[in-house]
Amino acid sequence: IYRQMGHPELEDYLDGLDWIVANKQGDRDRIGIYGGSYGGFMAFMALFREPGTFKAGAALRPVSDWSQYNHEYTSNILNTPDIDPEAYAKSSPIEYAEGLQDHLLIAHGMIDDNVFFKDSVMMAQRLIELRKDKWEIAPYPMERHGFTHPDAWYDEYRRIFELFEDTLKQGGS
Repeated sequence: IYRQMGHPELEDYLDGLDWIVANKQGDRDRIGIYGGSYGGFMAFMALFREPGTFKAGAALRPVSDWSQYNHEYTSNILNTPDIDPEAYAKSSPIEYAEGLQDHLLIAHGMIDDNVFFKDSVMMAQRLIELRKDKWEIAPYPMERHGFTHPDAWYDEYRRIFELFEDTLKQGGS
């Protein structure tokens, strides 16, 4: 993933999807994706870079722009934004947001001290500017990166369940 976070991993997801379909373990027309943190980042990348493949996705506490993420490991993978802006642009979902055509739920704790809530706010603003529909954001005022309140956990997973029931089970659009 050096200088291209989200690219080789998405190829793996697509290969996995092909295997699932080839082995009659799933219906290509009813595939969803969700994940938290790096998994949320990957849900963005999947929905934005492969529109129509995943009919719905939930990005939980996702990174939308790696240049905003203050974690030591990012510079080991992407260098730093000042010396390698191309790697950051190639690896940041916000650069691909125009590809969104399927259903998206963004869920994020507002006091997240790892992936800051502003990442989801920046993505929401970008989706508004692009006049995208079929997306929503669920902010959780009392939650950090790892949720601790049962009501928030329940709400988040209720939203994911309903998203998938509404868009995948019925094959909705």
